[in-house]
Amino acid sequence: MAIDKEDVERVKSVLMPGETVEITATQRRIGPGGSVLTPTTVVCTNKRIIIVNRATLGIRIDYESIAYKQVTSVRLESGIINGSVFIRVQGYDRDKGLLKGGREEGEIDGLRKSDAKQISDYISKMITVGGGGGAAGEDDESGVFCSKCGAKNSADAVFCSTCGEKLSKAA
Repeated sequence: MAIDKEDVERVKSVLMPGETVEITATQRRIGPGGSVLTPTTVVCTNKRIIIVNRATLGIRIDYESIAYKQVTSVRLESGIINGSVFIRVQGYDRDKGLLKGGREEGEIDGLRKSDAKQISDYISKMITVGGGGGAAGEDDESGVFCSKCGAKNSADAVFCSTCGEKLSKAA
């Protein structure tokens, strides 16, 4: 699988103990869906998906974290050169990040065709084998994952013990 050293450095500061980067992909700078100045990077770890959004001409970096147990489906659209990965997430704040504007499915577009396929295949594997089971947002021990940082919290927690974000409980 493809791992870019620069992408690993970008997320090093937000990795949890025991978390390893498994695959990375960055939007193309040229072509449909690409971004010349602020390309988005997708980092799949053994615990979650981290989407690195660059803003303000790359000066500011925002990290979006999605635990695999929150992903309900992943879809790949593949063109001649580029590909797009679509992710559906349950219990996610729809006014922010990947699913902003009330969308139920977030799109990561402008990826190289091969990178999009690898990302899609890896996420599919993690939500069906490595990250599956239980209700969305919960694990076998009834923990709830934070939609902001991906940290596991107790089932009765109201706020994330790592970042302080208000936790959303799946109904």
